[in-house]
Amino acid sequence: MSQPIIVGFDGSEHGRDALALGRALAQALSTQLIVVIAYAPEERLWVPWTAEPLDASGQQRLVEQAEAELSSFDRAECRTVASESAAGALQAEADGEHAQVIVVGSTHRGAAGRILLGTVTQEVLDAAPCAVAVAPVGLASVQPISFSIVGVGFDDTDTAHDALAVARSLARRAGSELRVIWAAHLVARALPSAFMSYLGPDYFDHVRAEVEDRLNQATAPIRAEMVVETKIVGGDTIAALVEQSAKMDLLVLGSRGYGPVKRVLLGSVSRRLVNGARCPVLIVPPGGGVLEDDARAQQSAGRAESDALATTTSRRSPSQSAPSHST
Repeated sequence: MSQPIIVGFDGSEHGRDALALGRALAQALSTQLIVVIAYAPEERLWVPWTAEPLDASGQQRLVEQAEAELSSFDRAECRTVASESAAGALQAEADGEHAQVIVVGSTHRGAAGRILLGTVTQEVLDAAPCAVAVAPVGLASVQPISFSIVGVGFDDTDTAHDALAVARSLARRAGSELRVIWAAHLVARALPSAFMSYLGPDYFDHVRAEVEDRLNQATAPIRAEMVVETKIVGGDTIAALVEQSAKMDLLVLGSRGYGPVKRVLLGSVSRRLVNGARCPVLIVPPGGGVLEDDARAQQSAGRAESDALATTTSRRSPSQSAPSHST
């Protein structure tokens, strides 16, 4: 059995959403689900966004609630963990278990079906040792949860290739369609008119052709394994991907990678995108975390095939290269 999935549970509605997403991911990846119930020692003064003080009966109540939610899933284990930080407890358990994903819920101040990051979720995302999945509001009421369409935001950067490798691995295991989306400014109003007169009337046609070329190279090695759809969407990167997220079951994104080695660290684009997403979001750390053990081999092979393909494909001049948007 592969490394487990860690899910944080506190008895709230967003905790139930996280349990539902964690169970669905564990089923898709054929792995164990470890439910972490963090609590602070009773003598500690509780402040918002820390683990709540729980006595033995309170801990047992949450364990029984989690077990009832997961009654139909036989690969789940509940753990109570003494910690002043709920996020710290999840990160420590993920480190100790070499987990492939931490699953958390979003705050319930947002609209149903959307994600709005709460403080604990943001803390988990700031330094998670593995991929982090965030469940939107109300996901627990969706039955069954499937991953028929797995989407990935892609812009041909290293972090985008990490995300693509993980999305490919998950889609293959779940028998899903893979949707690779490149969001870019491909409209004339994105540049001043003076620049447009310098670049020429065909500039955006060249840019779109370059983007299509890069997408084809990145996805060519994957098409023999599954159904792959590539899509170029224009306009604002965040708005375009948020709109696309309503048409998929999971959106995979790379993280900036400026933090601790192989830790998740959201950039401003990714953070705003997660806040607006209409489906569960999986944030991939630099290198992919543990989920990429399978994905890394695919990524290396895919890049080798893409490089070979690139040598036979005419390349455009640097002035016509496609824009890149870091997440």
